[in-house]
Amino acid sequence: MTPELISTLGMALCLAPALVHGPEMLSPMLGRLPVNWIIPFFAPGLPRSRTALTRDEMLTMLDAARDAGPKGKEVTSQDYIFFLMFEQRQISLASWAVVAGVIYGLTLGLEARAPLHLMFGVLSVLFALVNFNHAGIRGLGEHPRVSRNGRNVGIVFGPVWTAAALFNFWAFMGA
Repeated sequence: MTPELISTLGMALCLAPALVHGPEMLSPMLGRLPVNWIIPFFAPGLPRSRTALTRDEMLTMLDAARDAGPKGKEVTSQDYIFFLMFEQRQISLASWAVVAGVIYGLTLGLEARAPLHLMFGVLSVLFALVNFNHAGIRGLGEHPRVSRNGRNVGIVFGPVWTAAALFNFWAFMGA
């Protein structure tokens, strides 16, 4: 494997979040697209329109979560729901920043890519730890509501992010 290929693979694997979550920058309600049409493959199964959440159903769920907050803490409950969706949009924007970094990085010589490989390597290690955690391995915090399909996502993407980390650190060391 050539150093150029290692570098390109390391950066290219970091494009995955934008491919899945990119549209959520426009609206966090677009998170239903991967939930409805990608996550079912991890069941394993096929997406079905009869089980797909609609925008209105998602709003009903969010309103129910907000309304289930403790009495006297209605504003805080509303802010919590806002915050979850706000962070979802910010993560989508961060994934687009990674896309910009990858595109720019591909125009650089190998030596000049070193800072990007360091950043993408760290990102990949952290993503791997979170995915392995969702798969059931302790480390890097906890997620109190991992679904069965979410666990399967962790099982599949933990190794993918490990590979991305290895490629990026390999390219970083070779730069």
